[in-house]
Amino acid sequence: MFTKPLPRFVITKTLTGGAVGFYFNIPTLYRKLGSAIPNEPLGTDYAAACGDDGNGGRAAALNGLFDEWNIRRKGGEVEGGRLVRFGTVDWLFREYLKSESCRERVSDRTRPDYERTMQLVGGVVTKQGDKIGDRSVRSITPRAADKIYSIIIKGPRGPRVRQGEKVISICRHAWRVVHRLYPSCLTKPCQIHGRA
Repeated sequence: MFTKPLPRFVITKTLTGGAVGFYFNIPTLYRKLGSAIPNEPLGTDYAAACGDDGNGGRAAALNGLFDEWNIRRKGGEVEGGRLVRFGTVDWLFREYLKSESCRERVSDRTRPDYERTMQLVGGVVTKQGDKIGDRSVRSITPRAADKIYSIIIKGPRGPRVRQGEKVISICRHAWRVVHRLYPSCLTKPCQIHGRA
């Protein structure tokens, strides 16, 4: 019998061979209310699935998505009065910043620069008046990525190509990491990771 603390909605199953598998499993009640947060296997590594103490790992990210959905379902807002919708560019960046890959790759010293770059991309205003950050990741076509790049490299003294290359690099890596974490949610390749 498994005795370590488990995050909310995480269940265990004994696998063939005796290993313990961890599974994120939203109750049917919430499915009937419209939750689209995916149930998924979390593997056999307790720390990766649940964190060192049952308050982290992949389960924490999925529970965060559930909480967002539940707040929205009840008419509330999140993140400083602004709702970050599941599957948007802002959501992609947020999930990347919470990922283990980001913690390993980005130092505390350079993290603010990464966050500023992501805010720069998310803050680009479209012709329709909305922000790129509020758009679905799946809606970023190669043409849209080119337009975003063109806007970002415009500077008062000419093109800021280095800034553009930094944006491409960060967006590419963020897409790869989050797509690996949510393969069923982001099935169409996001084109912001590299200009066509």
